[in-house]
Amino acid sequence: MHFDNVVFSGGGNRCFWQAGFWSIAAPIFNLKPSRVVSVSAGSAIACALFSGTFEQGFADYKLAIAGNDRNVYLSNLLHKQAVFPHGSLYRNAILGAIDVRALSRLHQGPEIFILLSYPPLWASQRMALFLGMVAVGLDAFNHDVIQASMGRRFGFTPAYCSVRECTTPDELADLIIASSCVPPLTPQSRRNGTAIFDGGLVSNVPTGGIADADGLTLVLLTRPFASLPAIAGHTYVQPSQPIPVHVWDYTNDSALQASYDLGRRDGERFCSLH
Repeated sequence: MHFDNVVFSGGGNRCFWQAGFWSIAAPIFNLKPSRVVSVSAGSAIACALFSGTFEQGFADYKLAIAGNDRNVYLSNLLHKQAVFPHGSLYRNAILGAIDVRALSRLHQGPEIFILLSYPPLWASQRMALFLGMVAVGLDAFNHDVIQASMGRRFGFTPAYCSVRECTTPDELADLIIASSCVPPLTPQSRRNGTAIFDGGLVSNVPTGGIADADGLTLVLLTRPFASLPAIAGHTYVQPSQPIPVHVWDYTNDSALQASYDLGRRDGERFCSLH
């Protein structure tokens, strides 16, 4: 099979399923896309895969998660420290996987675009955060709709940023975290003074980023749906069962491995059928 474009959906820790799937399908089909579009944690997975650092980064991340006891540290309120460990663990994982040489390899590989959400111009930061929470809640009712829409209806707008614009690993980490920004789990991200939120608010499956691209597209989802879109030139791939890790659970390293392993099994099944 041949794909010119690949879309990495968001989904927090569930995105390790994508890495497992890719580890099987990419070498078998010699997948070498020219464009990659990603959002939220899917962008972290895409960058680790195409920089060639995923395996070591995954091992280090699992060690960090194994050493983290809980997802909320209420006692930190007394010391004015971060209550949620997610922001620092996430950033350390990105910078642990992407150094200067890895970033150079990303610049030389397929162009990777990362989706951000800009809030409505009329909304304050607090109002935008509130609207984002409401949008996520309403979209949860339409659980079987692949393309969430409430964020766009509330006035959030998409922006696709190229990894090639990042000149340092820190800039790349900023971009990935901005695409994954869910305060208070992560610190509030800003670009040019404007608060930025999780790109999944406007599209958790960012196929809009390949709307003007030529060729065939592989879309990697992070949860199973009752039915998949039938769009010419698009191949949607989904997990064969619910991925066994919570989106924001930063305590369960064995669930991370199980999610990756499920991706490998689904990759093997996909390859056997194609």
